[in-house]
Amino acid sequence: METYIQFFKRHFVWIFGGLVAAFLLVPSFAEIRTILLLIIAECIAIALSSIAQNIYTKIDFTQTSSPLNLGLIFLSVHILTGLTILGVYLAQFA
Repeated sequence: METYIQFFKRHFVWIFGGLVAAFLLVPSFAEIRTILLLIIAECIAIALSSIAQNIYTKIDFTQTSSPLNLGLIFLSVHILTGLTILGVYLAQFA
């Protein structure tokens, strides 16, 4: 029970702010679908980053290992996911 209280105390401000912002924006059904699509795409991006990290650490592509390489893999996957979401958003609302 104590962990739940600590979690609530730690995350109350941003959860409350997000709920107030969502209430004030009054999103339509299309906007909610876009947000859900964004969440799904980011989950897929995290999975792809994990797969890429697993492959990169199993097979030594470079002579020297650097944490920067793993960060660049993560960054590039999320940039490509963001560009995909931008394209879907423009196709839906343009």
